[in-house]
Amino acid sequence: MTAVMAGLIGVGGSLCGVLLSTFLGSRAERRKLAETDARRWLEDRRRVYADFLLLSQSMSRQIEIAALNLPYDDSKSEDEDARAIRVDQVYEYYGRWDDELQVILAEIMLVGGADVADMASRVSDALMDLGGFAEVGGYFVDFYPKKHRTDDLIGLLRNTMRGDLGNHEGIGARPTGDAEWPWPSSIPDEIEYVRRQTEIPHRPELTRRESERLLSAGLDPRIIHPSHSPNENE
Repeated sequence: MTAVMAGLIGVGGSLCGVLLSTFLGSRAERRKLAETDARRWLEDRRRVYADFLLLSQSMSRQIEIAALNLPYDDSKSEDEDARAIRVDQVYEYYGRWDDELQVILAEIMLVGGADVADMASRVSDALMDLGGFAEVGGYFVDFYPKKHRTDDLIGLLRNTMRGDLGNHEGIGARPTGDAEWPWPSSIPDEIEYVRRQTEIPHRPELTRRESERLLSAGLDPRIIHPSHSPNENE
């Protein structure tokens, strides 16, 4: 009886070991598959988000080019040739909106987060609104506020996409009216680089254009080299 019990315990232990190993192996395999699916899902989102964002920005620039054919304000009337060019450009824009943008938007509706899907739909409609304004005609002074507003919406979409991909640090769009863009404040303006020419030893005199630029900035255009002694020419 003792031998039988010992045998049964041994068999049971072996069976439990096999079952435990199978369970742990199956769980590890499921975890691996889940991680692979999550990584593939994230890659799909990143791809479709980037595609939609790039296309939205491209179409915003495209419709602005078409709108440049509009008269600036009511002080001028639209030229007939400019109108024909504008209409052709708008119809090409509509083609991209329908054949390209809507295809990617449909993908976002399948794989995108709820907030991203909502913002992408808003951007799509805003771009169509821009096209409608440029098609009907009007004045550029009425178009550009719509254009800037749409660009800000695209910027909001970009940050929503970044958050959905795990990067919650938002980035700003180009500040409207920033005369120094794209240069950060740590980089000198162009006048400073002209002024530095006056510090180059043995450099010929500044050209008239260079001198005029320095004078307009309130700077002395005369060359005073560091290696030049005040008594050198005496």
